[in-house]
Amino acid sequence: MKKTFLIVAVLLVLSVVFTGCAKKNQIGGDGKTKKEMKVTDYFPVAENLYWEYEGIGNEFAGGRVDTEFIEGNKVQLSQNNGGTVVAKVFEVSDEGIKLINSIEESYFRINYLKKEPSQEEYFLKSPLKENNSWQDKDTTWTIGSLDEKVRVPAGEFTCIKVVGKSGDSTVERYFAKGVGLVKQKFIQGDMVVEENLSKFGDAEKDNSLPEKELAIYYPSKNVDELLEDRVVEKFKTGETLAERITELLKEEKYRVLSENAKLLDVKKEDGVLRLNFSKELISGMNAGSGYEALLIDSIVNTYGKNFEAEGVILNVEGKGYESGHFVFGKDEVLKVKR
Repeated sequence: MKKTFLIVAVLLVLSVVFTGCAKKNQIGGDGKTKKEMKVTDYFPVAENLYWEYEGIGNEFAGGRVDTEFIEGNKVQLSQNNGGTVVAKVFEVSDEGIKLINSIEESYFRINYLKKEPSQEEYFLKSPLKENNSWQDKDTTWTIGSLDEKVRVPAGEFTCIKVVGKSGDSTVERYFAKGVGLVKQKFIQGDMVVEENLSKFGDAEKDNSLPEKELAIYYPSKNVDELLEDRVVEKFKTGETLAERITELLKEEKYRVLSENAKLLDVKKEDGVLRLNFSKELISGMNAGSGYEALLIDSIVNTYGKNFEAEGVILNVEGKGYESGHFVFGKDEVLKVKR
C-alpha cells in the first residue's frame, strides 16, 4: 500500500500542471475547425496566471500552480501540493508541450529557465487529432476526444481528453483552450485519485499573488546588536526571492546594502548559499570594523535564513571578500547564526 501511494504521489507531482481550457468553450465556436486547433492554444502562457485544484483520494492530490518565470518559448511553473513545491520548466511550441526540467523542493523562487534540460516528456503533442498517440518511457498517451464535456468546481468545460496507460494504471487528463488542466484522474485497481480545477485566473487582479514571509536582519541604531524584522512579500511573475531580499536590504529602514551594490549571482548547494556581489558591496560599507561586522552578519543571516541555508559564502566579483577590516576566502563558509 505504501508503495502504491508513493507511485501516486510521484505521478501527481510530475503531471498536475497543464494549461489550456475555456469555460463552456465549444470546439469551433470561434470559427476555427478542428484541423486548425493548435497545441499552444491549450497551454496559455501569461504573467501571474494561477490554478487551484481540489484533490480526492490522496492527501497530496490537488494544490496550487503559479507562473513563476517566462522567457521566449519557455515557462517555469511552481506547483505546491501542500507537502512540497516543485518547479517545472516547459518548452511551448506548435510541435507540443514538453517538460524539460522538474526541480523538487523548489521553495526559493530561483529561475531555472536557462538550466540544461534533464528530460523530455510531452504532455500534449501535435497533431491534435483523435487517436493520435505518443510514447513516454513506459506510458503510451492517446488523444481520446477533442470535445469531452467536463464539470468541476470551477465550472463546465469542453476539453481535450488525453489518456495515458502504463501496466495496470491509467491516467486521464482533461484540458482545453484558454484556461488549463481542469481534471485529472489516476486509476489503479480499486484506487481512484482525482484533481479538479476549483479556481483559475490572474493572481494580481484577484489579489492572490503568491506570498512569503521573510526575515530581515539589520544593525541597531546604536550599532550594538542585530535586530530582526518580519515582512510578508508578494511576488509577481519574473520576481526572484534573491532580488527581493536585495531590494529590502537597501531600504532606508535597514540600510544594509548600498544603492549601487548588485547581487550578480546566487547558488545553493549542499546547504550552503554562495552569494556573488559587485565590488560596490565593499565600497558602499564605509563603516568601522564593528559596524561592518554587523552588516556582514545582516547579509549572511538574512539571505541564509530565507534560503534555509546553514552557511553562506560571500564573494565579490567572483573572488573572496576583502576589505580594510575583514578577509574571507573565496570558498570560506560563514555560519548562519539565527
